Amino acid sequence: MIGQFPWDPFPQGEPDPKGPDPVHSLAFRSAVTAADAYHAVRIAIRREAGTLRIGNRFVPEARYREVAFLAFGNASDSMALGALHAVGDRLTQGFLASPNTIPPEVPFRSVGIPVGWPGTPVASTVAHASKELAADLSEQDLLLVLVSPGALRALAEPPPGMAPEEFSRLLQRAWDLGATGREVGLLARVLGTGAVGGRLAAAAPRADVVTLVVDRGDGAAVLGGGPMRPVSPDERTETRTVLDRLGLTSALPVTAVHALAPDSSAPLSSRVPRPVVVANPGDALRAASDAVFDKGWTSRLAFLSLKDRPEVAAEKFVARSDEIYRGEPLSTDSRTRGIACFAMTTLGLPEGVDEGPGLATFLSRAQQLLKRREMSIGLFRTGGDLSVPPVGGPPPFPPGAVVGAPTDPDAKVAPGRARAVRMKAGITDVGCLAIAAYPRPGST
Repeated sequence: MIGQFPWDPFPQGEPDPKGPDPVHSLAFRSAVTAADAYHAVRIAIRREAGTLRIGNRFVPEARYREVAFLAFGNASDSMALGALHAVGDRLTQGFLASPNTIPPEVPFRSVGIPVGWPGTPVASTVAHASKELAADLSEQDLLLVLVSPGALRALAEPPPGMAPEEFSRLLQRAWDLGATGREVGLLARVLGTGAVGGRLAAAAPRADVVTLVVDRGDGAAVLGGGPMRPVSPDERTETRTVLDRLGLTSALPVTAVHALAPDSSAPLSSRVPRPVVVANPGDALRAASDAVFDKGWTSRLAFLSLKDRPEVAAEKFVARSDEIYRGEPLSTDSRTRGIACFAMTTLGLPEGVDEGPGLATFLSRAQQLLKRREMSIGLFRTGGDLSVPPVGGPPPFPPGAVVGAPTDPDAKVAPGRARAVRMKAGITDVGCLAIAAYPRPGST
């Protein structure tokens, strides 16, 4: 049985949230707890009675001489600790790249990677250390590759002929010209070097490899630039199409254009199995809606995945929530305490970029669109360890906030102002949880 440990997002038996927004807070807490990367890894990796279970695979524990790991992204520290607790003293070496301060409970080498766009010079250090560790393993060893959102910044080096800052500017320019968050990730995966595009898999020719992924909704295969998955011809074709549409092909040096040709160094066939998704947006959505339902509310799904940019995402979410409400109008005689609509959203942002400004834009636009006096909208990000200041200082935006009417009718809050919702910890990253709440008239 997986027990309590100090990093749990919320201790078992903790009382229900208080304050002006208990429904939003409860849903947020439940979503983060259900998608917690530490527990997800502990469930995916088990060591029992001489057998090692990893994802859907069962192997004799004696099969491996040693077990090593590589962890990248916002939840890398939590995933690494989960692997350490699951495998125990069999975990003999490892390396992490994380935007968080690595606690002493994880006694392995690490590099700090701040939140932001791909194109950091530190990526060369990460790629070199990761490939070196992977190359030293033998057929008798197991390599755990633990990938969470934000890994792209740690793994993507620029293409030949471009400096890291030039690569970063190219990706930001693509975004400014209208590329989607997924398309920016595709450009980094196909054009970039380092450990993306299957290059990490190519650096581990002998060891048995298992990849565990926390997916934010863009797909497990491309997360972090797909370090264990070679680039396909279709992806190269799509990349050329995106560059041509944005008018950026001419901005690439000739040496970088070669990245769009077939790459013999990363063959399409790979012996590395498909990644195992250990946590995803669906986990957060189910837990949030179930928690609110248990309190007597009606839970409704607005969107499983909302990938538009903040303003458009807010407009779609408010419109869909209002449509759901009009289909199930509330009165003082309604048997439910209210209707809560849910969606997971990436805010259309590229992987690893700070969601804080997008969160503020979403809520500002949602507040303008509120049509009902009793309605409230909340948006909550699950990225990173929100209880520990990231490398470089505390973020300027809270983990989540609510606009509109409080779900506690007795709360005294200033109208027209957003209310921050804090969290002790949120060591995962499955996107942002959006909630629209409509209490029943006269409910308490």
